[in-house]
Amino acid sequence: MSALSYICGYGYGSNSDDSDCEIVPRGYKRPKLPTPDLSKVTVIPVCEEHLDDPKQHDGRTRTFPHVRGNWATFVYIKYSDEEGLFELVNNLQSAVVKILDKEPCQRCEDFHISLSKTAVLKYHFISPFTTSLQEALTGLKRINLSFDSVKVYCNDENTRTFIALKVDYSSNKSLQEITSKVDEILDECSLPTFYEDPSFHMSILWVNGNKKRELEDIVENLNDIVAQEIGKSLQNVIVNRVHCRSGNKLFQFSLQ
Repeated sequence: MSALSYICGYGYGSNSDDSDCEIVPRGYKRPKLPTPDLSKVTVIPVCEEHLDDPKQHDGRTRTFPHVRGNWATFVYIKYSDEEGLFELVNNLQSAVVKILDKEPCQRCEDFHISLSKTAVLKYHFISPFTTSLQEALTGLKRINLSFDSVKVYCNDENTRTFIALKVDYSSNKSLQEITSKVDEILDECSLPTFYEDPSFHMSILWVNGNKKRELEDIVENLNDIVAQEIGKSLQNVIVNRVHCRSGNKLFQFSLQ
């Protein structure tokens, strides 16, 4: 019996058709209603619209809209000596702020080198995707990572400009080998592969909008600062893991 049937069928006496009023004897206590069985009642969840507010993210704008069930996924490696970079980053940040007339210049939240573009996966594709990555990366050797210069990049949407450290020739060759393996998996999943001629770099600072022209005017000065820190705050590091982040899930794959 449905919950509605319980309510409609409840009443004292069986001759209720004779009167609109129900007469209850003195001292009579109504019995408790039995708990209705709602197991077959369909419940439709309410989907809340996600509103992106750049003010909550230092003015950053999403490059693609938030959609429930879509997991933003990308492959990258981390720079393990982040604390050692602080002095270099502070010096570069001061130089950039002077040129941009006090326009906000933010430090990147983490220092990493992308090995893929950001792709969108459905939840049930995450496990086979990461399993394929594990198989593809098995046997690859760890990398001696080092940098040689500063380069300015602007994202495809022209919403942010980045000041980055570009990896040197030797590191570039090693990263290219890993990226080719990642591209094979992406291609099998009909997802966008990495850039045809990738420029591997580690972004350390960013500003809103397209400020590439203004920042490229001072690249020589920024390179002078970097040259003074190579071997001191800017150390070579050994990379022995590749990371993949999908939404709030993090996967790590060991290199030999």
